[in-house]
Amino acid sequence: MERGGSGRDERAHMATVLYVDDEAAIRRAVVTWLTRRGHTVYEAACIANARDVLESQHVDGVFVDLWLGDESGLDLQDWIDQNRPELSRNLVFVTGDVAAAGDSTNRTLGSLGRQVLAKPFDLKQLDEFVERWVDPTPPKADS
Repeated sequence: MERGGSGRDERAHMATVLYVDDEAAIRRAVVTWLTRRGHTVYEAACIANARDVLESQHVDGVFVDLWLGDESGLDLQDWIDQNRPELSRNLVFVTGDVAAAGDSTNRTLGSLGRQVLAKPFDLKQLDEFVERWVDPTPPKADS
């Protein structure tokens, strides 16, 4: 399901995002947050729905919950790596396991070159990732 951006002139700097999470309340909060910032947001509760979006829509980046009920976000990562490899660097795992596992999940995913956003998170943290997706150039240092 798509939730559209504002259509403002800044649209060139807005992203198209897929947020995958089986928790409806978190999806709603994320969709609302990013949409109010002018981004286009697709949401999915499972891997099959996420793949449908990725097969039919341009997406700049993906946030995926590590655990989606009986499914794993790692399965979506494998699918992206094989079918949409340009998105692999813009895939962020969202998980509550980082706090519960005392950072071992974060270290494991980090060692695989994956970005992790720990639940609970401040919605402002999403902006940091999305901004890199639309402008991957690091800011220049003042000379």
